Amino acid sequence: MSWTVNFWGVLVATVAYFAIGAVWYGALFGSAWMNALGKTREELGEGASPAMYALTFVLEGLAMLTLAVLLVNSPVTGFLGSAGYAALVALGVWVTLLAVTFAYEGRKPGLFLIDGLYHLVAFAVGGAILGLF
Repeated sequence: MSWTVNFWGVLVATVAYFAIGAVWYGALFGSAWMNALGKTREELGEGASPAMYALTFVLEGLAMLTLAVLLVNSPVTGFLGSAGYAALVALGVWVTLLAVTFAYEGRKPGLFLIDGLYHLVAFAVGGAILGLF
């Protein structure tokens, strides 16, 4: 197994993942997400901190590094192939395990759709970026 990845690609993919999250949970689905959580903007704002955003960025970076290693060791090449591969990884691993967690926690299906689709889209975009590098 090769661990030789383009770290610039991983960084750009991580920035994209983080930016998609800002738009996804802000302008696109912010209100629906808060309703599904049963929280207000004020309640959510109490837990937000620079350290939480930094941790999010680091963890998304780890996810993109893992995806980069998987892509380097796959027969997939190019922008579309990498995006499709990343979407398959997200759907087959990340989203399915998120569904298990949500089922046991009794969370609302709407919340699962918002969170699951976020990671699916962000992985596909990250994969596409890694495919360009």
